Amino acid sequence: MSSKGVLVAFEGIDGSGLTTHSRLLVYKLREAGYRVGYSKEPTWSPIGALIRELLLQPTVDHEILALLYAADRLWHLRVHSCLGVGLLKALEEGYIVVLDRYKYSSMAYQSLGAPVEWIEAINSRALEADIIVYLDVPPEVALNRVKARRITYYYETLERLRKVKEAFETILGRAEARGVRLVRIKGVENGVERSIEEVGREVYGEVKKHIEGR
Repeated sequence: MSSKGVLVAFEGIDGSGLTTHSRLLVYKLREAGYRVGYSKEPTWSPIGALIRELLLQPTVDHEILALLYAADRLWHLRVHSCLGVGLLKALEEGYIVVLDRYKYSSMAYQSLGAPVEWIEAINSRALEADIIVYLDVPPEVALNRVKARRITYYYETLERLRKVKEAFETILGRAEARGVRLVRIKGVENGVERSIEEVGREVYGEVKKHIEGR
């Protein structure tokens, strides 16, 4: 590896397993001897707390949310993350930074009510990920997982998750066109949910392949 780190962004609809698999990847990479850090968006900054509060409401203003997410993201990059420093600093120090959501989620989710080109523009100061790990799960399966939690957020309805999943296809294509490596992992095959272990092995293998090939 070079001295520059690697930014790995996990993306997908709610209930696709982002937190489970981003943390599992961190564990596996650390076990293999890599310097790895984990962080999550929205952050636990005051901006992130406001975002979470708004997402509990029955209606949202997509443009306000997009602006808040963009501001929270710059705070994440420049000021503070779960690594104790801004993500840019961690990347400069050669860390592999694994993110549980990044700007591509904003583009997919807030594009339900705001132009995607505008959302891309307000996130233009946020660097691209080196790798996007997209966990591809049917909305029906994802919603069943979400219902097992005690708290549900605005976007967590079948209709909205279907729309977000459609939006992700556009967003991922645009990211690939800008040179971002996309790793697409299916969470369901032939109508059967894959095990955490099976999905985790595939994620680790694909990400490690990219890291070693740099």
